[in-house]
Formats: sequence, C-alpha cells, structure tokens
Amino acid sequence: MKVIRRPALYVALTLTLVAVAGCGWYQFSDTGKRWRYEDALAGYCRGLIPSAESAVLTGYDTGRGLPLDAHRGGPGGFEFCRVGPNALTIAKIPASARDDDGPRGAFDNLWPQRTGTLPLPLGGGWHGYTNRRSAAVVLRCADQNASVVVGSAAGGSVVAGSATARLVTATAVRAAERWDCDAEAGGPLPDDYAEPQEKSRFEAEGTCAGIPLRDRDDVDWIKETTASPATAPLERCVLGEAQTESRTELFTLDAYFGPFAQSFEETAPGTGAEAGGSRGSFWATAACPGDRVRARFAVTTAAHAEQGGDAFARAALSAFAERSARQHGCTDLRVPR
Repeated sequence: MKVIRRPALYVALTLTLVAVAGCGWYQFSDTGKRWRYEDALAGYCRGLIPSAESAVLTGYDTGRGLPLDAHRGGPGGFEFCRVGPNALTIAKIPASARDDDGPRGAFDNLWPQRTGTLPLPLGGGWHGYTNRRSAAVVLRCADQNASVVVGSAAGGSVVAGSATARLVTATAVRAAERWDCDAEAGGPLPDDYAEPQEKSRFEAEGTCAGIPLRDRDDVDWIKETTASPATAPLERCVLGEAQTESRTELFTLDAYFGPFAQSFEETAPGTGAEAGGSRGSFWATAACPGDRVRARFAVTTAAHAEQGGDAFARAALSAFAERSARQHGCTDLRVPR
C-alpha cells in the first residue's frame, strides 16, 4: 500500500484550503461580486451594458439587477433589457425607417412615459433628453444614414436622473462601437435635472420664448425648459390657465428631431404634408443638418381654449418653430397658413 508522506499531505491540504478560500472569496468578497457581475454582463444584452454605469443602479446584483434580456423584431430589430429599475431599448435606426403601426417596435419604446415633467436636455453636448421618468440619447452615424438610439423607461417611482443619463449615454457609445457607427459622443453630464416650474408668461426665456403672449389674458402661467444649443431631440412649451380647482394646460407645443421625427411622421395619420392641421392641432416642419427626416413642430389646443384658439395656435406654433429651428440650425421652415 502506497503511503502518502507527510510533506505531500501538507501540500495537498494547503492547495485544498487555497481553492476553498478562493472560491469563498469569489462568492462573497466585494471584488468577487464585481467580477461575477462583469462575467454576467459579457453575455447580457449582447454585451452592450457598461459595468460601472449599470452597477450604480443594480448594486452588482446579477439576479434582480439583470432580470430580462431579449432581442425583439428579428433581423434589424432591437435589444430590450432591464438594468435595475430601468427598461432599456437599444437600436440602430436607419434614416429611412418609419413606425409602421404594426407590432410594438423600437419607436414605440422610445416615446417618453407620461409625466408632468417636460423633456429636459441631457446636457454635456449629448443629443438626448430626460423627463425624470424616461430618458434617451441619439448618436448620429457620420458614415451611415442611421442613428444609434438608447432609451430608458424607469419603473415605479424611480427618477430617471443623472445615473440613468450616464447609463444610456455609456450604453450608446458601446453600441455605436459594436455596430461600426462613427458617432461623436458628448462630455460630462450634470449631477441633477431640476424640475421645471410654472412661471409668468412675461418671463419666457427658453422653449416658450418668442410666443406672442402679451395680450393673452387667459394664459396665467407657462412651463418651459432651457432652449438647448441643438442637442435636445424633444422640446416642449406649455401655456396654462389657473382655475379654482386645477391648473389647466391650454396649449402644448412640441418639437421632434431625428428618430423622434421619424416616429411622429407616421404615428399622426394624415401628417404627410410639410405643414397643416385644423381644429386646434397644427404642425410645421423644417430641414435640419444631419437629419434626412424633417423636424416636426406641433401644437395641440385644449377644447375650451378661447380668444381665437386656432389663430393663436398657428401664431404660437410659428414662433415656437422659428425659435427651435434656428436653435438647431434648421432651414426651410414650413408653417401652416
């Protein structure tokens, strides 16, 4: 019978202890947890999710933090993944693509969730927005007629703030690199996004600037955001009145650029013309640098708006579109007459 000599026994025991300790370290240490998380990300959502930016939202939890990974739409479709409380849509959208109003697709997922917050520019030179519930960023491909778009929809009461903004921008950069999209990234993002507040119609200086409000006594307040230098793919201005029980929105003006204009073009039936509308809803368009699809500007009017609602709606839309188009370097503005 072969006898294991004491030195060999000590070596075997030592190696066993090292292996057990290493396994325990990998399973329970902070560094091991991070390594396991990075290992999981390598195969999650086509490897497009960045580790550092996502870990802020998941706490390195690979179970509850990374619960859903799906490719939708077949070839040329999009990635749909959950990262903590956020549902991410990651897509490369050709400039020729339109929302065909068929099965739910990337355009549907990119539309912002309903919220009382206006779309705020992401800042840092990024072409993106957040309304504190949804966020998105657009990277235009200089070498292709397409854009890489990453959108996030937050669940529950989660605020889509700076952590979400950093996640979508970092994800977009990884997706652009993966899909051979030569795109220009932005810089550092702000630490917070302040909620726009109601203010007097005489204080308009952002997205509501230039709208002829001086003689509109029924407009008691406005809500606007900073007019970003050609970076926000969505813009909004709200004109409202104060009533005894509520603060009612009378006129809402929106601007859509890039992929958001592509989606809007088909989701509003009958808006194939470059300008038009009736009964309180009107639209205008403009040609913008870097976009094959014309930007869209729209106004909607509350049913009870008085003082020549349609005439004012067209005048407000013209002023809103002129300011926004100029800010984005757009030309050939067409407005309803």
